[in-house]
Amino acid sequence: MQRLPSSLPIALVVAVMAFAPALAATVSGAGFDTERFVPVEELKPGDRCVGRTVFSGTAIEEFEVEILGIVRGSAPGSDLIIARAFGETLERTGILQGMSGSPVYLDGRLVGAMSSTWAYTKEPIGGITPIAEMLPALDAMDDETGELRRGSGGFGRLLFPEGEFASSRIGWLTAASGARQSPEGLAAGSSLGSYEGRALTPIDVPLVVSGGGDRFLAQVEEILGGAGVTVVRGSGAGQIDAVSELEPGSAVGVQFVSGDVSWTAIGTVTHREGNDIVAFGHPLFNAGRVETPMVGAFVHTLLPLQTVSQKFASGGATVGTFRQDRRRMVAGRIGPVPDMMPLRVRIDEEGYGSSVFEFEVMRMPPYSSLFAGLAASGAVSQAVFSAGRSSAELRLRIQTGDNVVEYATTFFTADLPLRAGGELSALMDFVFENSFETREISSAELTVDVFGERRQTFIERVEIDRPIYHPGDEVVVSVTLRDWEGARTTRTVTLAIPSSVGEDPLLLRVGGADSYHEWEAERLGAGLRPRNFEQHLALIQRSKPGNAVVAQLVSGRPGLSLHGGELRDVPGKAALVLGSSATSGAVDLVEYSLVDQTEFTTDREAQGYHELVLVVREDD
Repeated sequence: MQRLPSSLPIALVVAVMAFAPALAATVSGAGFDTERFVPVEELKPGDRCVGRTVFSGTAIEEFEVEILGIVRGSAPGSDLIIARAFGETLERTGILQGMSGSPVYLDGRLVGAMSSTWAYTKEPIGGITPIAEMLPALDAMDDETGELRRGSGGFGRLLFPEGEFASSRIGWLTAASGARQSPEGLAAGSSLGSYEGRALTPIDVPLVVSGGGDRFLAQVEEILGGAGVTVVRGSGAGQIDAVSELEPGSAVGVQFVSGDVSWTAIGTVTHREGNDIVAFGHPLFNAGRVETPMVGAFVHTLLPLQTVSQKFASGGATVGTFRQDRRRMVAGRIGPVPDMMPLRVRIDEEGYGSSVFEFEVMRMPPYSSLFAGLAASGAVSQAVFSAGRSSAELRLRIQTGDNVVEYATTFFTADLPLRAGGELSALMDFVFENSFETREISSAELTVDVFGERRQTFIERVEIDRPIYHPGDEVVVSVTLRDWEGARTTRTVTLAIPSSVGEDPLLLRVGGADSYHEWEAERLGAGLRPRNFEQHLALIQRSKPGNAVVAQLVSGRPGLSLHGGELRDVPGKAALVLGSSATSGAVDLVEYSLVDQTEFTTDREAQGYHELVLVVREDD
């Protein structure tokens, strides 16, 4: 299991320089209504303001704020307002996670949003994002010119237990397709500045999660470590009576997953114009134009902590759609709700029955694949009696356009919930991450069969039926498998030697899926690269599930791959002509030519590799 890079936080980092010169011009211009909003240049230390937020339930409460200073040019085109909060609650807790976006007013005019703080502060001191830097999101609310972010973040591998991704079926597919080989962070952050020697950070966002055990939530915290979220347990979607009429100071949530499980990031509404709102005072993903559910939220209690205290809250019913996720805010519209991706997870555990979960995931690649995988992992951790080292059969079905992607594999894993969720997330990444077409996923289904025994088998011995073969002969191969418990079975397969083969020796390879993937990558090289989306998906059929045993005959003669498809028995002159075109991109040279291939499957994960050299003679 890996974790998100700490330099790439979910709440984009606010760079602060304690003694930065006034380099940035004010954002407020001719369109800035100074009767309702306060320009930064008007503020001065000692100004007494009023803030609004929710400390309990849905009731908005006021607290006092004193302006301590203004850091001009804290980031290109940005200023930062430093302030101290007052009040019995905040004196006890300090600035709270979940307060991101809490509006601050000077004589009834909006100054901006509480958005950052210092850890371990003895006083409730934090940073305010000027409202002038948040309002532009309202003008962009109906802007359809910006593309919704597409492609994959490569997040699937983050969920895999340590060392399991590279040897998995989906790991080979990812590499063979040329997809991203390292995870992309949730947001492109920058290093923090300091104020009085302390690191100033955006207020972490409470990520409220229902579904999954305590161990799983701790793992999610580790995976998302450094990403600007704090994982907390909460109620399922629709299980609490949250406010539906949002106003400045109301608790609000960005919902990633809803249904039988719920994943919601909690913040505060800063400003409302009609049905449009701006919130948080910092981004979630800094993703630009988005479409994510907006929900009301309910604060159960406050948790005073030594580092940064937090609101313990849960998301409620969907009330609208967040449409903008920008550098200094999240913005959306109350009303129509976004379309979500249905995801069904079924877990059948040997001896313990079945569990089925139905939920929906936001349609926002690449983050939809990450949260779909995490939510599925949580469902598995909640349903499975023993979620540690386990053997499982996994089946996935993804609908994308007119294509139905079906994928199955068998594995033994150190952590079943994360492995199952990682397989789903990585396969979604595989569909998203292609160089040919922008693809949406209409729906996804995950089925996991869990076994109480360690289901692994090893290729112990490979034998052939004779020492010498002739062109046109068949090769009868006996494969002896030894199970983890020691039981042995023998399977027989037949391979054909074409009559066109000369006296060159042939190499017989017999191996599990892991070995097959390794030798095919070595043999075909660039010839594996897909040239269109159909070939991209066809890589799934070329790959093998974990319970496959593959027997392959190859010749030492070089071969050819045309448009991603391997050519067999190419006549010599034709091979020379096509080979000379290998630099065109349509034709690739293949190191070893495939002569014949067959396979069989077992009821468990197969491992091991054997190879033999076959002697071929044209006459006796």
